[in-house]
Amino acid sequence: LRLGIMVSGNSYRNPALLLKQAITVDHISGGRVDFGVGAGWLEREHEAYGFPFPSARERVERFAEALEIWDGLQRRERTTFEGEHYQLLDAPFEPKSLQPNRLPVLIGASKPRMLRLVARHADIWNTVGPPADAADVRRRLDDICREEGRDPATLVRSVSPSINLLASVEDFEQGVAAYHEAGFRDIYVPWPRTETELPILREVAREVIPGLRSGTAPATPGGDAPLNLRHLTRFDLEEVRDILASFGDSPARRFLEVLIDNPDELFDGEELQPRLGVGSHADVTRTVATLGAAFADRGLTRPWHEAQRGYLMTEAMADILDDARGQK
Repeated sequence: LRLGIMVSGNSYRNPALLLKQAITVDHISGGRVDFGVGAGWLEREHEAYGFPFPSARERVERFAEALEIWDGLQRRERTTFEGEHYQLLDAPFEPKSLQPNRLPVLIGASKPRMLRLVARHADIWNTVGPPADAADVRRRLDDICREEGRDPATLVRSVSPSINLLASVEDFEQGVAAYHEAGFRDIYVPWPRTETELPILREVAREVIPGLRSGTAPATPGGDAPLNLRHLTRFDLEEVRDILASFGDSPARRFLEVLIDNPDELFDGEELQPRLGVGSHADVTRTVATLGAAFADRGLTRPWHEAQRGYLMTEAMADILDDARGQK
């Protein structure tokens, strides 16, 4: 579970103070903060609380300086910065984030100058709009990333939907699929705005989301899944179908069949040997390794749990693979 703001305007606080507040929450939460920041845009909010509201150009200039300050304070023992709007002189900053290098920076943006700052500084990008508009902004950002010498794939893309995903379960499923097609895997769903939406959210959380974002086990026992692999979801049915087809009637295919047909049941190597048609526990291990490599080649973690006592597939994951198995 990650924590953060969507997003905090730079115009309300000194950049060093805002970072100190975020780092404090990072330590309280055990290193789970995403640092959501923006240039500040809501004039009425500034007016209501007596904050100056500079021009859009100046707000973006201030934000660009703040991004450099936030990076410097987290990476250096002391920071000196001479900007037009902010100045730091031999400034210490301790403690640092509990996370490697720095807090992950999340920037919400859709305009050219802000997208340029996303390409240069952000770990996570967020935009707002219907799927077609969000896809258009994503393509423009991909181009800017390349101009800045950055691989667009290194940027996490997220979207705050402007369509109502909670009108019904069907609307949620169709909307999520549309945003995924537009190039977004992370979708921020707002809290229900009406009483009728709350039961929809509960049903979606119980019945739909486990299949979209399965909590699978690490790909390797005792370790974390490699950073370049993602957990399998219903959006990967075509890849799974190809994997199943590639193994035909083989021990690897039979291994998956056993786990799919017996969700949440643990099988050890000895039990699996006759089911797979192999003669030793080592043969089972080699079968699993071969199958795991096939998923990894498609950028996917292994869709089963592995432990010293055996192998297990959750019911949610078995449902996904069963759907792929049924496709022709």
